[in-house]
Amino acid sequence: MKKIVVYVCVFILLFLLTNIVWSKDYGRIVSLSPSATESLYELGIEQSVVGITAYCPKGMIKKEAVGTLLEPNIEKIILLDPDLIILTKEGNSKSTAEKFEYLGFEVYVMEAAENFNEICVSYFDLAKKLNKSKRGKRIIDAARCLLDEIHNSLKGFDELGVFWEIGARPLFTSGKRSFINDYNYYTRTVNVYGDFNMRYFIVNIEDVIKQNPDVILLASIDGVNNNDEVMRWNRYKTIKAVKNSKVFVINVVDNCIFKPTPLKFAENVALLSKIIR
Repeated sequence: MKKIVVYVCVFILLFLLTNIVWSKDYGRIVSLSPSATESLYELGIEQSVVGITAYCPKGMIKKEAVGTLLEPNIEKIILLDPDLIILTKEGNSKSTAEKFEYLGFEVYVMEAAENFNEICVSYFDLAKKLNKSKRGKRIIDAARCLLDEIHNSLKGFDELGVFWEIGARPLFTSGKRSFINDYNYYTRTVNVYGDFNMRYFIVNIEDVIKQNPDVILLASIDGVNNNDEVMRWNRYKTIKAVKNSKVFVINVVDNCIFKPTPLKFAENVALLSKIIR
């Protein structure tokens, strides 16, 4: 698995460090979503990005910080005079998009994704918008190839039950309508709440104990102390994940677990395979 992880990282760096060119039609882009920003970098047009949110990857070129996903700094964005503002349905509010359209800016809203295939569709649509279809297709094809390689390498492993902690206060997890389940598919594991026909929802610890997962992944996005969360779960000695020391912290910001591009999704699968197995 270490070779796979190294391969992924080298592959992504090659895309980020080479062939950086200006977008054909857009020279001043503001991105209000981490996944959109990462997509722009991978598509080779970082030089066109003039503004990003506080949660976006910084990249290699300095850009103006323009607030957060839900509270963008309107004044700063106006001063940047972008010819395109990119948002996502999942991360940004509809009113934000409407406000920028009212002000006369061109706005592009990326679709939300419930599985890996939809991540790819949304990514390719953005690539087409930016006249980067060929590059976008190559990236998607490479990500699919890598995912198949990882999935095939795990044949014969036991199918472990995984509990995803997405929020700690209250305790949130993911269900059937989240692409999180595709992380489970490619790592040949099972989301213990994967049959629940919801995207993200609240559960209680007593129910998690009943589910008795083999692995607990702490990927909380609500600013809790990760060490405290590990200690909290370690009190429940009857859970298989606790007994077998398989309670793991996932660094959400660095790994784009919840807002991945196709390449980042593949990188995350490689990381999870290494952690879980």
